[in-house]
Amino acid sequence: MLNHITVRLRKLLGRARESHGLHAPFHVTTHHGHIVQTFQSLESALEAAESSGSDHYVVDQYGLQIWNRQRRLLRNEE
Repeated sequence: MLNHITVRLRKLLGRARESHGLHAPFHVTTHHGHIVQTFQSLESALEAAESSGSDHYVVDQYGLQIWNRQRRLLRNEE
């Protein structure tokens, strides 16, 4: 029980530490929704997401997904 509480507390504190970049308009996130990096420019966010791997996405400040690797491939095929 104590271990479960400790895990939840660490998760909560981790989110609080990540919130320092929430004012930035673009976020690179994992498929679980964890913010990896924040950026002021879309170009920088796209570059970071492409170099980070296939399970990273770019979302805007409202949480709407802007880019992922699969969508980009589908657009290039059309």
